[in-house]
Amino acid sequence: MIYTFIVIGGILVFIILTTFAYGGILAAPFVPTWKKDVKRALKLAKIRPGERMYDLGSGDGRFIIPAAKEYGAISTGLEIALLPYIYSYGKIKLLRLGKIAQVKMRNFYDYNVADADVIITFLSTRAMTGLKKKFQKELKPGARIVSLVFPIHGWEPQIIDRPSDEDLPIFVYIVK
Repeated sequence: MIYTFIVIGGILVFIILTTFAYGGILAAPFVPTWKKDVKRALKLAKIRPGERMYDLGSGDGRFIIPAAKEYGAISTGLEIALLPYIYSYGKIKLLRLGKIAQVKMRNFYDYNVADADVIITFLSTRAMTGLKKKFQKELKPGARIVSLVFPIHGWEPQIIDRPSDEDLPIFVYIVK
């Protein structure tokens, strides 16, 4: 009986660690964003009620939940790592935000975001380079991309927000 629990526990730990590693290799390691930066990014996104927002690599849901709760956005998080996915899924259920907020365990490179009004990312330079063509192909004119720390090389941001040297830079792009 104890052996069964050890085997099951080992398998769960392996799955959790594998999904974290895969997410880190694919786009970026899980790095929680400070609350003040979440608020700043959402404010810069200028989200209006009913707009569709995606957080690519949504982690524990710290963008999708306030986007839905405070701004009235229809928000979707796309997360590949199991533990942050389970956490944000549970938090959305507990807060009863299921009608306007959701998280999907998906690879965002393969997920169509053509209906997005706002995209939020906190991903690596490599990931942003990979997303550039996706954004050009899928996003409609006027869609806003808010990227924490990492710019989209070759694109000119409409806003670069960095109130002080201690703050993370946030880049805002408007698709033309």
